[in-house]
Amino acid sequence: MYLEMRSIRIAAWLVALLLGFYGQTPAQTNDIVHLHVRLRDPGADVHPDTAYVDTLNRLAHSFYGNSADSAFFYGRKAQEYAHKTDDKRGESEAWRMLGNTYEMVGDYVDMLSAYQHSLDIAERIGNTQLIAKVNVNMALFARQEGEYEQAQRLMEKVAALDRKNGDSVHSAYVASHLADLALRQHRYDVALQYAEQASRLARDVKDGQAAADYNNDVGKVLAAKGDYTGALTHHLQSLTYFQAAGDWLEVTATKNLLAQAYLLSRDYAKALRYAQESLREAGAQHRKPELEGSVKVLADIFTAKGDYRRALQYFKLYKEYSDSLLDDESRRQILTRAAEYDYAKQASALREAQAVKNAGYERELRLAQLRLAITIFATSVLCLLAIFFLSGRIVARRTNRLLQEKNEKIGEQKEILEQQAVQLLLSNQQKDKLFSVVAHDLAGPLNSLNGLLELFKEKKIPEQEMRSMINEFRQYVNASSELVGNLLTWAGSQMRGAVAHPVLLSVDELVEKTLALYLSPAREKEVTLTTQLPDSLVGYADKDMMQVVIRNLVSNAIKFCRPGDRVLVSATRKAGEIEICVADTGVGMTHEALDRIRRKESFTNFGTSKEKGTGLGILLCHEFAEANRGRFYVESEWGKGSRCYFTIPAAPSSSSMSV
Repeated sequence: MYLEMRSIRIAAWLVALLLGFYGQTPAQTNDIVHLHVRLRDPGADVHPDTAYVDTLNRLAHSFYGNSADSAFFYGRKAQEYAHKTDDKRGESEAWRMLGNTYEMVGDYVDMLSAYQHSLDIAERIGNTQLIAKVNVNMALFARQEGEYEQAQRLMEKVAALDRKNGDSVHSAYVASHLADLALRQHRYDVALQYAEQASRLARDVKDGQAAADYNNDVGKVLAAKGDYTGALTHHLQSLTYFQAAGDWLEVTATKNLLAQAYLLSRDYAKALRYAQESLREAGAQHRKPELEGSVKVLADIFTAKGDYRRALQYFKLYKEYSDSLLDDESRRQILTRAAEYDYAKQASALREAQAVKNAGYERELRLAQLRLAITIFATSVLCLLAIFFLSGRIVARRTNRLLQEKNEKIGEQKEILEQQAVQLLLSNQQKDKLFSVVAHDLAGPLNSLNGLLELFKEKKIPEQEMRSMINEFRQYVNASSELVGNLLTWAGSQMRGAVAHPVLLSVDELVEKTLALYLSPAREKEVTLTTQLPDSLVGYADKDMMQVVIRNLVSNAIKFCRPGDRVLVSATRKAGEIEICVADTGVGMTHEALDRIRRKESFTNFGTSKEKGTGLGILLCHEFAEANRGRFYVESEWGKGSRCYFTIPAAPSSSSMSV
């Protein structure tokens, strides 16, 4: 009887274990069940302590990407037990697993600390395989931060270690990341060689998961080289594999790649389908990087289709996700607190759920025994029980249908609440960013001016020196005034949305009035301001927004001009729009600066006379041009000046209209 009861309990435990991993892929579920069994019996051929730590580390790895709470739990258990038993290899691997999990929740400070612990131990014991793995993790973080040279050095160091160890599997993994680094630096032929090498090595060792990943890498490089047919072939092969394997995170990423490839090949219907599927799945997985990629490709698709209203909606979402991912310090603090809270809450919930399951199993056993007794001693009751169970099933089906409908409604409400929570978080981050800029860029000039006034009050500065200092601080005040104006304009557009109120306006009158504000600064810097504007050119746009755009572009042009340079403002009518250009012969822009402008990032550089910008001017130009159904773009070459263009709708029959 005891053995029978024990067998029933073990079977119930296995069922609960399988149910607990619902939502994992089949391969992951099998691995996790096997590892849990191994925790109970590590085997006689290995040292029990070493096997126990190794199994804990493998469990932490199995939960990576699906459950941060479980990955933290097993990683910390592995680190504690390895330290207690002096298992240095296991302790180094445990720290690396913890670093990976901190990266998963966005806590980069603790991530780097964990990686450093792992690397120190691996170097002390001379384990080259662990050294290689930690260096790969640190290289991936350097790549994420845009430090491509550092990432390249670390990856090449790992490649040398892999060749020394004869590790083909890890060599393929490293080749894949070297391909990605080359792709980011636009070295497409080098990237293709590395990607094909990684795919070939993975196929040689019969690693289907890795081969599908690296096959996607080949597709990305082919798309960058303009071979869209080849790119689609590789991505579709990878998608088929990931769907069969049940790896839904990779399915989401691959659909995003397919959307990009179909967009480049101008198949907008398929591009839209895959992009929307990728966005929906990324939202269900709560993965911000995949959400950012999905909304970006959707914005590009609607732009290509000419649906600028929907394109603008997705561009705003893309900017919000991008700003959220780039705002490292505040994001780390928020996600760290959230991870600690979620971990404690999940641990408590798991304990309660397990207790409920155990009680349920006991009840089910007693019920089974009761049914068996009733079956043996009362055959006549079977008919009544059959009728009872039949009616119960009908009621259960009806109840389940009602519950399903309610769950669907709850799911819709949950999705709306999550979107509102994300918007609120991004809004708070924008406010923090605004306050930080105000505190940094306004406090300095105001404090300096206050100190100057104190010295002047106490008559500690000669009058001649005071005059020269007043001229310098006048520049500070002008810069601060420009900063305040841009900040207020930007803050208003963020809080209320950039809403245009278009009117008929004379382009030459608008430009001339705005240029009059900059005659004195241009004269002081020995910069020539000229215009080339046709008469009676009338546009249809928000006058205040256009003044902000022209003012920022002219101010930027003067800032990056040298004595003797020229600034020219011109305008032409093309089809149904007016194109206005602010060109200068100044120092121009770097490729990096042009890329950041195209991505609508806020940044600032010092001018040729050390003028400090606000970092918001170009961003306002983008938003206000698009709010008026126009476009904004920049052309520049380092050392040869810049040309900033924006368009506004042309007024119909402008020659016969008065403003």
